[in-house]
Amino acid sequence: MSGILKIKNDRQQEVAKRCSCVLPSNVGWLQYKLNQEELDHVWKCVDYSDTLRVAAGTKVNEMTSTLAGNISASYALEDKNSWFFKNTLLHLTQVYANQFRNNGWDVPVLKSHPYILKDWWVNYQYQHEFNPVHTHGGVYSFVIWLKIPTEYEDQNKNIATNSPLKSTFVFNYSNLLGEIKSYDYQLGKEFEGTLLFFPSKLNHQVYPFYNCDEDRISISGNIFLDETYTVDDSEESKNQGGVWLMP
Repeated sequence: MSGILKIKNDRQQEVAKRCSCVLPSNVGWLQYKLNQEELDHVWKCVDYSDTLRVAAGTKVNEMTSTLAGNISASYALEDKNSWFFKNTLLHLTQVYANQFRNNGWDVPVLKSHPYILKDWWVNYQYQHEFNPVHTHGGVYSFVIWLKIPTEYEDQNKNIATNSPLKSTFVFNYSNLLGEIKSYDYQLGKEFEGTLLFFPSKLNHQVYPFYNCDEDRISISGNIFLDETYTVDDSEESKNQGGVWLMP
């Protein structure tokens, strides 16, 4: 039989009724918009880090040599009174577990341990600089964009390419067929104050921007299990402080 087979709608509907779609479980990430109080706290942490460097007259808490990024500068931050961790990040671990799974289950430990913000830092990225494909340590990681001086559309207009990736943040992952796929964040001012919360082992990268002398300011950080502290198995202990623990 040659030619195009015409599908009858009534037969298609009958077949469809006996079908069910199977979607294997998988993980993803959270996209979260900081409120003004959260944003103010993060900026205060950045300003305090700047103050320490000015007072010391040197690049105190400099982290560039320990990171994958090919960018001008990265400096460690201090979360005063663990405010951001307790009021935002810890809740995001619970939201993530409810939406996907508790990735802390994969850590080979024998006791219940709370999550902890082990490290976070501010990045100052200038034109031509980039972050190659990399992962992080820990269970969860996050990125926050504080200042984005360029617009994706302006960066990629009049470009002869089928991959317009200037000024993008990209997640890379494998689909069910083992094919490498990507999810692109086309960065512009609309993403200022946006936080992405994702599994630390999820590959990601940052493409450069051009024709702009201003810096792009972002925050990165990692959440680990605090193996220095063990919580007993009572329900009362599990609920203290909203700590999300190993089962």
